Amino acid sequence: MVWTELIDKYRNKAVNIAIVIVFLLIAVNIYKGSLNRVASLKARISEENKKSAELEKINQLQKKITGYKGLLGSKEASLVMDDISAIAKGAGVEILTVKPPQKEFPGADYVKDVFEVSLNAPAYDSLARFINGIESSSNVYTVDNIFINSQAGQNKRGLTANVKISSVSAINQ
Repeated sequence: MVWTELIDKYRNKAVNIAIVIVFLLIAVNIYKGSLNRVASLKARISEENKKSAELEKINQLQKKITGYKGLLGSKEASLVMDDISAIAKGAGVEILTVKPPQKEFPGADYVKDVFEVSLNAPAYDSLARFINGIESSSNVYTVDNIFINSQAGQNKRGLTANVKISSVSAINQ
């Protein structure tokens, strides 16, 4: 009878302890599930932050491209030649001949007009000022090729040069 009396005496406490243990197990499982969800949400937030950073970079690149397209606005051949003539005059170089521009399409978004210019320069420094003026122009020009000949043997002083100058323009603005 001792056992039955003990069981009767501690039955309520045993049931309470069992209920507490069950609830503790349930609480631990809920906590573990919450931890997993929090970790999952943190990983998702990290991915979204990375995506946001990449989208911001893309946005900045699009702004730069738009700026470059404005810089590479379409240019008519006569305006380009006027600009080249002004640069030549400022450098003290005489333009002898100009071949009409040849169009090249090196990319899908821009066109390259290539001008072949023959010129006469009194000295190398004048020719260098002309080339520097072309390359540093606010309009985008590049010197692709230059062939220089001396005129010393022809009772003339100075140089003749054949220069290929490219003007780059954006197609879709």
